[in-house]
Amino acid sequence: MIKVLIVDDDFGVRDTLKDFLEFFYEDIDVQLAKNGSEATALVNNESFQILISDQMMPDMKGSEFINNTIEKLREDQTWIYIYSGQLMDELSVNLKEYKEVQIIDKFTNPMFFKEIIDKYKVAHPEL
Repeated sequence: MIKVLIVDDDFGVRDTLKDFLEFFYEDIDVQLAKNGSEATALVNNESFQILISDQMMPDMKGSEFINNTIEKLREDQTWIYIYSGQLMDELSVNLKEYKEVQIIDKFTNPMFFKEIIDKYKVAHPEL
């Protein structure tokens, strides 16, 4: 079972991405967080194979959330993706020290999220 955490303050985005991934995979456990604080608590109490987070959220930016949890995410060997519809240059600067963080455009083709799962499965055939 692949555990995925989706962090986004927009219910529509969270729910749509969850439904999209669950449509393609039966061996996936998608959990949702509506902000960085909720996501921090989940990361500190559970392990996730894949994290997909929005950058712009009301309580803290996605980059702040990553900064606050990076040691645990590294310990868990979580694949980390953060997306934004704006401020891509700022995001690159804020996360430059975290080579494991992949920055993607929020308006990317939804199939990209399926590709993330597919790549993870290839890298971890034991799952």
